[in-house]
Amino acid sequence: MTQAQLPRTVDQLTPEWLTAVLQARCPGIVVTSLTFDKILWGTATKVLAHAEYAGEYAKYGIPNKLCIKGELDEKLRAQLTGVTQTGTQVEASFYNDIGPKLGVPMARHWYAGSEPGMGILILDNMAASGYSFGTPTEPWTPELVSKSLDILAKLHGSTWDRKFPDVPWLLVGSPVHRGYAEFLMSEKHWQAVFTDPNAYKLNAYVADRERGLRGWRAMWAYDDANAHCLIHGDTHLGNMCVDPSGQPFFIDWAAPSIAHWALDVAYFVTGSLSVADRRAHEKDLLRHYLAGLATHGGPKLGWDEAWEDYCRHLLQGLLWSVLPPSMQAPEYVAAMGERYGTAMQEHKTYELLGV
Repeated sequence: MTQAQLPRTVDQLTPEWLTAVLQARCPGIVVTSLTFDKILWGTATKVLAHAEYAGEYAKYGIPNKLCIKGELDEKLRAQLTGVTQTGTQVEASFYNDIGPKLGVPMARHWYAGSEPGMGILILDNMAASGYSFGTPTEPWTPELVSKSLDILAKLHGSTWDRKFPDVPWLLVGSPVHRGYAEFLMSEKHWQAVFTDPNAYKLNAYVADRERGLRGWRAMWAYDDANAHCLIHGDTHLGNMCVDPSGQPFFIDWAAPSIAHWALDVAYFVTGSLSVADRRAHEKDLLRHYLAGLATHGGPKLGWDEAWEDYCRHLLQGLLWSVLPPSMQAPEYVAAMGERYGTAMQEHKTYELLGV
């Protein structure tokens, strides 16, 4: 592996490679040792590493505890044959081209590299500094969800109808998520997952694969005609972090695109609250978001249209219900599948999408 190539396996994460890539941000730094505290295997593997440094490094404030993130699981990469761009590949481009300019809280990064089919990020290991992370089996309070909606309102409102001519990879609609959706809704995938007697049992409303796929395509067509702002694109609870002061923020910017605001909002609100809290608070939370959207430069959207858009975009959560164990733990799939499947049924998501 040359310095220009990204590591493809954990074994290729070496002090020499880390020295080479960190020197763009930290000239003069030398990594003298690199050890791994923990490896979290997944769609994007996270290697929690401890680095020791020499040379000129103290002035940069780089921590010893780092998180090195990328598609480092060879077996999982081989499964994603229909995915043309990886999540970390897109996220690396996001950090290089857009992220620091948006004015919303996000993880501090030290390196972001991408090449076809692969991405690598080097971030602070925030868990080592007292940050906490969202867990799908532990729903949040409405108050914490409201704070997070303030971030989405700023992100969406400040980019409403904004052009990004210098960011050619930023498209209308996320090719990453659409690629994953086509893969997860394919007959081959469903046969592989749902013939397992231990697989999550879909409720009757969302159990029709072909209807789900038609719903996705109808939502994409609707969004392509109504795309106005930059969205995070993957606002589920597992992509949330809270700093020691209690401020939440979004992590894992692997699917940003120009799209419909409600994809972020419906996906986040429904997946972050218990079913009971979602029923009791979702309308007030949506009103809170809409007020913030207008404050930050977005339009004043009418309630009836906004509510229908919120209900349409609950479909985004269907992805959780059909994830295999290699991508998410079964208990996470069950918790999120219940929240999204119940909300879709109650709010007649498929009917609003015309399927």
